[in-house]
Amino acid sequence: MYAVWVAPLLLLSAVRLTWAKENVVVVYAQLGQPAQFLTDPSQSKDGFYRRWYFAEKFSGPYEEMFFRHSLGQSQITPSWKDWIQVSDDDSLTLKKVNDTNFGYFKYELKEKQDKSIDSVYKLHKVTLTQNPSSAVLYGQSLTLTCDVQTSQVSTTITWIRPKTADAARKTRGSGGKILPIEKVSWRDEGVWTCSVHYDRRTFNATTTVRVVDLSPAPSEPVYTSASTAPLRLPCSLVSPVEWKEVRSKGLQGGNWSYVPASDPRAGPHVLATLSPEPTPQWNIPAGSKMDGPALQKAPQGNDLSLSKKEVTAQDRGTYTCALSFGKGVHLVRAIKVEVLQVLVLPNSKMFEGQRMNLSCTLGPGRGDLGDLEVKWVPPKAASLPSLGTLPHPPSLSIPKATVGHSGTWKCELWRKDTRLTYASLPLKIERVPVDVWLWVGIASTGLIIILLIFIGRSLVKRFRQRRPPRRKTRFCCCNNPKPQKGFYRT
Repeated sequence: MYAVWVAPLLLLSAVRLTWAKENVVVVYAQLGQPAQFLTDPSQSKDGFYRRWYFAEKFSGPYEEMFFRHSLGQSQITPSWKDWIQVSDDDSLTLKKVNDTNFGYFKYELKEKQDKSIDSVYKLHKVTLTQNPSSAVLYGQSLTLTCDVQTSQVSTTITWIRPKTADAARKTRGSGGKILPIEKVSWRDEGVWTCSVHYDRRTFNATTTVRVVDLSPAPSEPVYTSASTAPLRLPCSLVSPVEWKEVRSKGLQGGNWSYVPASDPRAGPHVLATLSPEPTPQWNIPAGSKMDGPALQKAPQGNDLSLSKKEVTAQDRGTYTCALSFGKGVHLVRAIKVEVLQVLVLPNSKMFEGQRMNLSCTLGPGRGDLGDLEVKWVPPKAASLPSLGTLPHPPSLSIPKATVGHSGTWKCELWRKDTRLTYASLPLKIERVPVDVWLWVGIASTGLIIILLIFIGRSLVKRFRQRRPPRRKTRFCCCNNPKPQKGFYRT
């Protein structure tokens, strides 16, 4: 008789348990990431008590995590204080999921300690791994695997690549959960996402792929000038990888080289060489005025940039950053450098009244600046009506320089709304010195006097030559008859 009653009760309990499990809300999460359990705000009413519980098994036992009184007073269990956060609508957020959190979470609403409404959630794990787990050298292959824990709901997987990844890179792997990536490059560096779709919801698991490859070179030249020195030559590994890991990929060395724009047929000049052992460092020849980062002091090997303390027109050209690895792997990036100059004719020191020609140039034969624009900034005292509208002409001609044109002339190089660089040149326009004019006046006066004397003497001589000769009067002194006194005319 007893068995007759017990069997139906056990069967009823099993059915109820099965039905309850089928109504459990499935939530997916990734280790180390947050997880959210959303409640239905329409179920909550004034006068209700709210509680959150956790249990490893559906059957319990359940541990209280959170309690909120009907009057608004709330309390988090001390052991969960640093791990959970509850919003005003009672939704629960796990701040950082760990291995012990993959269990059952129950939300309970009670009215006057009698009637209760329960919602049970089951947290399932999504594991996203990559092989190899370390950084991947350029040209090698990588495999991503997204394992989704089985639940009572069906799931589908799609992959989301980084924005920089090649659009032709496939995002559907074998069976959905395995994604092979061949011939990895800097484009594949970044966050890859395994998107799990289930029960009209979506969960995104992510992993960061690190690639040992140089960052892409600037698409435009690096514009500089003597006024904006030092010149920085950017070069870096696309991922922040420790030097120990970079060397483990077979790093053999590296260098910076330079081909001048004035003689592109000349062979590259080596500016610096990289010694990877025992500690990485740049070997820079003395007197080159180049400077590199203290690689041996940097835990991460991503910064390979060089800088030049002083910039001249001879620095125009192409600079190349290169790293060499075993098995013939070479990473190379080329950077073009343009140097802006302000030139003046006849020279930067002149006198008032002289013609002055100014030009803003990127070098010989570079009259056409393409999509670049020039903006002149003259000294405050200089007045040039021709600079009223932008863009300004690359060359300026001033027929008569004045003292007001003295000062610093600045030429700015723009592309649309971005100032690329600027160059400046100090000019000195002087008045003709007073002592010079004094000597000029004295010399002129002397010449005039000499000329007048010469002219006067010439006129006198010509006058004498034209005057007829006159008989001369003779005088004598006689003894007989002897005059009383003096001379007499005969």
